[in-house]
Amino acid sequence: MPAPELQIGNRTAYFRKAITTPDFSSERVLARDAFQFAELWLKRECPAAIPFWDQARSYYTASRSLPAQSSPLTSYFCFLNAGKSLLTVKGINFADYHGVSGRFDPASKRALRNERITFKGGGILVELSRLLEEEERADEHTLKDVLSNLQFIHRAYRYTFRSHPELFIPLRDVVYRKDEKNYIWLTARIEGRFADGRSLSTLPRQFEVDVGYTDECVIRTRKKVKWYGRNSSKDEQQRARLRLNTYHRKLRQHLVYITAAPDLWYLKREMAGATILRRYTLTLIMAAMHRLSELSRYDPEGLISYLEGKENWLLTEFIELAPMQFIDELVCEMTSLEFGVPGIRPRLT
Repeated sequence: MPAPELQIGNRTAYFRKAITTPDFSSERVLARDAFQFAELWLKRECPAAIPFWDQARSYYTASRSLPAQSSPLTSYFCFLNAGKSLLTVKGINFADYHGVSGRFDPASKRALRNERITFKGGGILVELSRLLEEEERADEHTLKDVLSNLQFIHRAYRYTFRSHPELFIPLRDVVYRKDEKNYIWLTARIEGRFADGRSLSTLPRQFEVDVGYTDECVIRTRKKVKWYGRNSSKDEQQRARLRLNTYHRKLRQHLVYITAAPDLWYLKREMAGATILRRYTLTLIMAAMHRLSELSRYDPEGLISYLEGKENWLLTEFIELAPMQFIDELVCEMTSLEFGVPGIRPRLT
């Protein structure tokens, strides 16, 4: 018999989009305009961030009317100002520069693997990485590797680079559970072709098959964390919530979502032949868009050569879809709420 689902504030503790401080007890927020919702939230919670947010919205709107060879510039400045909004809300001081740079060796072949992205010692992107407590030790990546770690363009990536393994397993019913000893863990259901032994053998080491289910394929986290009991003090409850936040943040590195498919999560596998970056989607998107914005500004011929070459679909998909994915994730992170678009109803109440 499966363990019961964890209840927080009379709500089932489904897995949440926010990484650092998810509010498991809040109801799902439905709004058609992420910018408008966040602006209303900022007016109440952090008015100092509104000028940055207004700038982000203006750049977002501009990007939608620009061609692929130009929109990376405005999209990146949208991300930069949205990042400033988030850092302001979190009370983090930041140096007013990018925190990332890119380069390409002119003597090299024009290829995404030769486009380099470097995380600097400080700046907006670096402070965002620190806020999320990213575990990646390397400060330089190729644009190719960054794009390979993004779930919302993975199909286009594998079409472009056909030898690359399929990294992401779709999951449903991703929820925290609690046993009678007040320990909690995460479970998720796998369906279809990924529910076979070959796919299950590639699960990250933090996960295993839950043998308690006989009629469906369910995976679970190996590690459990202590929750609080019925008669626990407020201090004990607070410590338990902090443990859950830490547990959740680390799991969010392996579990990602796509804005267009809110009823699904995706588990990122660690497979041979793939470079797995210990970073979150927010920082990966911002880093990749920064490099493309540099090409748009300083090397438009180089960017056009990609857009007219075999990387066309991959880069076009990224340039078009990244702004929506980035803003969705950032709004959830900034507000700690589960934000979504009305008309699509995942299993989360």
